[in-house]
Amino acid sequence: MKVNINEIRILMLYRRNGELRINPRSMLYGTFILAGANVLVRIIGFVYQIALSRLLGPEGMGVYQLIFPPYTIALALTTSGIPVAVSRLVASSSATGHSGEVKKVVSTALSIVLGLGIILCALVLANLDWIAHAILKDPRTRLPLFILFPCIIITGMGATFKGYFYGIKHTHRPAFAEILEQLVRIATVILTLLWLKPQGYERSAMVIVFGVVIGELTSLFYLHAQYHYSVKTLKGYTKTPSVHSLIKSIGAIAVPVTLTRLITTSINSINTILIPQRLMASGLTNSQAVSLFGIVSGMVMPLLFIPFTITNALSTVIIPHLSEDMALGNWQAIRSNISRAIQLTSIVAFAATAALLSLGQPIGIALYRQSQVGQLLTPLTLSVVFLALQHTLSAALNGLDRQKRSTLNLFIGGVIQLCCTWFLVSHPALRIYGFIIGFNLRNIAVFILNFGTVKKLTKLEIRWADWFFKPAFAALVMASLGRCAFNLSLHAGLPLIASLALAIITGAAFFLISLYSVNGIPRIKGRQKDKAPRTTTGL
Repeated sequence: MKVNINEIRILMLYRRNGELRINPRSMLYGTFILAGANVLVRIIGFVYQIALSRLLGPEGMGVYQLIFPPYTIALALTTSGIPVAVSRLVASSSATGHSGEVKKVVSTALSIVLGLGIILCALVLANLDWIAHAILKDPRTRLPLFILFPCIIITGMGATFKGYFYGIKHTHRPAFAEILEQLVRIATVILTLLWLKPQGYERSAMVIVFGVVIGELTSLFYLHAQYHYSVKTLKGYTKTPSVHSLIKSIGAIAVPVTLTRLITTSINSINTILIPQRLMASGLTNSQAVSLFGIVSGMVMPLLFIPFTITNALSTVIIPHLSEDMALGNWQAIRSNISRAIQLTSIVAFAATAALLSLGQPIGIALYRQSQVGQLLTPLTLSVVFLALQHTLSAALNGLDRQKRSTLNLFIGGVIQLCCTWFLVSHPALRIYGFIIGFNLRNIAVFILNFGTVKKLTKLEIRWADWFFKPAFAALVMASLGRCAFNLSLHAGLPLIASLALAIITGAAFFLISLYSVNGIPRIKGRQKDKAPRTTTGL
């Protein structure tokens, strides 16, 4: 019986000796594992964020968030491009059976991360006073930065090990590392806060960043042990290229990806620094500006990025698969994987948009006891679909070796965001809504640019109904019935939290029913094979 290899590549399941088994190397399986871990981590982190917001208040959250702009910029240099390069090179070497090359790729990448991290730490710690006073303009950030910054070495090495596991399609180990890191960090912070009971925002922030360091260190130990166990099982040729050639190969992939991440984090960091300053220019006091900024960054944004628990997993998994298809010249598989990725992203993003638009106000009150959360969340939610899709399409461009184009598109969007922050946030009639306008315009612009690039490169056919119309219809049903369920529950005397839970469950159920009724749920097509496929499988 003849079976189309492209049909085999999309299967999550296969049959061996009459027994149906999960294919652990499929893109769907990898996305499922990472998405499940991301959901769990996001739930844990969400509860943690709520506890912190109630403990520290808006101003305390603002001080805490100010610590991260310089840290995330430095972190982008060690945790963005290099792990992606490791993932792609390991996938290629593993496919050809060059086990020695796999080990050398990882060791070379770790050396680069270590050297780069030491240089960055030295530069920042030597200029810590200047960063705290001149850039962040808040001396309370100095000591927390001193504790946090050496963590870029720990996190960078951990990300490199994760890149190795993504390359060999073993996604469950980095997924467990994420969960372990989150649990250890939260336990460390809560126990330390209860034990020391620090006074003041600076000391509280020090405790929080100390928990970050301990969590990342625990994750690194776990990944290091799993890596050494894994490489012992590698079999194949012992081809070991020179370190110089590996550095060139890693750099060719890592530099464009790192620039993309650096531009994104730099723009976000500049916005983080500028927003309180431009709010003060509009007439607010320093305390008012930092409090308003704390509501947006520490309360609204975590809600806005809920759908990324799934889309981030999809973006991580799709890169090595598209790279392999690109090397084989299999454009049919490339178009199929990208189309399914867009469809899945749209479904998740539209569902999140429906939930946040219809229930944003009560969610803000229930979780944060802040009515202003819902007021700011509603206009930001309008661009969630564009934000999620541009993120998935950026990953597709990276997988298709178009990192430079992805970087350019993100840079254009970032310029739009910065211009709106500078000119609009300082306007007394707009203030924080100036940032929201820029945020939405940026996401729409980057989506249009990324989509146009992918379509032109792959000759991708636009599936308007599957990608947009069907999820939008289901989202409309979800928003309407979810809100009705919430109002009826409140009228019946149920508590706010119970009413919200019932509304979300009801809305999600009708979203899936509506999507199924219009045939909008992605289906895995293909026939089962008696033997496990040897080729790398897709979605």
